[in-house]
Amino acid sequence: MNIQTHPASALYNRVKKNQKALKSYLQMEQITCYRIYDWDMPEFPLCIDFYEGRLHISEYQTRHSMHADQHQSWLAECLEVLRILFEITDESIFVKTRYRSQADQQYAKVSDIKNLFTVQENGYVFQVNLSDYIDTGLFLDHRPLRKKVAEVSTGKHVLNLFAYTASFSVYAAMGGALTVTSVDLSSTYLHWAIENFKLSLINITRHQFLKADVKQWIQQSVHKLYDIIILDPPTLSTSTMMKTDLDVQADHVMLIKNALRHLHPHGVLYFSNNFRNFQLSADLEGETILQEITHWTIPPDFRNKRIHRCWEIRKRPQ
Repeated sequence: MNIQTHPASALYNRVKKNQKALKSYLQMEQITCYRIYDWDMPEFPLCIDFYEGRLHISEYQTRHSMHADQHQSWLAECLEVLRILFEITDESIFVKTRYRSQADQQYAKVSDIKNLFTVQENGYVFQVNLSDYIDTGLFLDHRPLRKKVAEVSTGKHVLNLFAYTASFSVYAAMGGALTVTSVDLSSTYLHWAIENFKLSLINITRHQFLKADVKQWIQQSVHKLYDIIILDPPTLSTSTMMKTDLDVQADHVMLIKNALRHLHPHGVLYFSNNFRNFQLSADLEGETILQEITHWTIPPDFRNKRIHRCWEIRKRPQ
């Protein structure tokens, strides 16, 4: 086959170009899970992540003019060139459809295949699931911030809010945290979090995994102060298990202020979210010291520099 005459040759060429550009970075950092294509071209609205020999592909729903059969042919052509480039089979490719405004996407179950396997990141081991949920269990764009958390956690008490599968918690524990408390509303993800701790051979008896509505939990009386807090809420959540819906734009001031109640006076809160149009409220400036750190928390494999925004927040001295 002459790949340059293939209908999806442009996708093939761009992904191959990205591979070459990232090669030295991936080797230097020993990264085996990364984004290889980040919707680089509008005619291919895909985000393609490589997970140690497997591809996780998110197709973003756009207003294309293709009929259903044309779309299927287009997608098949895309997958064909990716199979050729990565020398993999259909069994190693997982395709999901994303909708920009859909709430609770990371919790949305799309299958029950249970295609589970483990990957490594900076020597830590994580379980990922490429088949059953919109997201995989490991957000690749937070790789630099996870590394930072590990570096500053030695001898500290760490709180991870909206913990998901607790990758931040694993980094904190492996970085030498005295205790790590992970809070999430989903039993599924808390069990997954515990499994991630076990995979990295972390003694879980020193750490806590709490099933709770974070919005409610952070409003309770303060029983312990934490040196480091990670606050990474979803953009929207309408879970029936929550007393009220969550909207990160509308609720972030309340979330941050209540989280800060649990922070040691000399501690740090890392606040992040992936709402593209997010605006941090000026109401926080008087009570806190804010520093946006987005620029160094997005890794080179992500072309989209708006994949998330992140701040380092400290209490202002009284």
